[in-house]
Amino acid sequence: MTSAVSTPTDRFDTEVLGLHWIPLTASDEDTAAVLCERLGIDFSRPHDGVWETGDFVYIPVMATYLRGDAVRRETVVFALGGDFVVTAYSAEPFAPFDRAVAEMGRRPALAGSPHGVLYALLRSLTEAAEAVLGHARAESDTLARDMDTTVDGSDRPLEIRDLRTALVRMDAVEDAVTRVRDTQRDLIRAGRRLRAEHGGRTGDLDSAIGDLLADIADVRGRADAEHDRIRYLQHALLLRVEMQHARVVKILALSAALVSLGILALCYLVVLG
Repeated sequence: MTSAVSTPTDRFDTEVLGLHWIPLTASDEDTAAVLCERLGIDFSRPHDGVWETGDFVYIPVMATYLRGDAVRRETVVFALGGDFVVTAYSAEPFAPFDRAVAEMGRRPALAGSPHGVLYALLRSLTEAAEAVLGHARAESDTLARDMDTTVDGSDRPLEIRDLRTALVRMDAVEDAVTRVRDTQRDLIRAGRRLRAEHGGRTGDLDSAIGDLLADIADVRGRADAEHDRIRYLQHALLLRVEMQHARVVKILALSAALVSLGILALCYLVVLG
């Protein structure tokens, strides 16, 4: 059987891709109605895990990706059948899928089967989530530098003067990393189901799916480590704030005591006078 990954004579053909991949946006009600009537495809079920109806298995993935510097999140549902895969998502353009089309352009044989197309789509979502993780890591590195409280071994005030802004930034980083972890969880499930549905039809694609699962697990592991790191930074910042608050209270108490002593001394001098 021809390899689904490395056939050297294949060339990328959008018509071939169209035979195996149907992108379906939420606004395309006409196409959705046709797919439901002719093939029984129905994406209306709540996205609470993998499910099957008729000849299709439905695989939801919570995609996490960057649009500019903003982290976006969207549920994408794949309906995988023997002849093609239908992808349901909110609207175009959906940047992660541009990566998938580019990969199929480099590896044309992927476009020749629904399993190869789904592999490319899942790969693109993995890379998109990894970019979010890199963005979050850069932000947490900046926060860590801002929170460095020693210069030549002596304490100095926090560089982050607006505590509320610092905490909001940390919460945003934690939220982004949590989203990446959720995405990797869904991608692992999707990759395993793809491998099961593919059933080893072509050795090259089966091997590629195994590599994809390893990459997904690697991103998940780094996301877990980054999540622990940002939680540590949050704890360190709150501890630093508590220490500074304690110092302020101590200074105020000392000042009050000195003022009281000064008042007593003044009263004593007045009485003596």
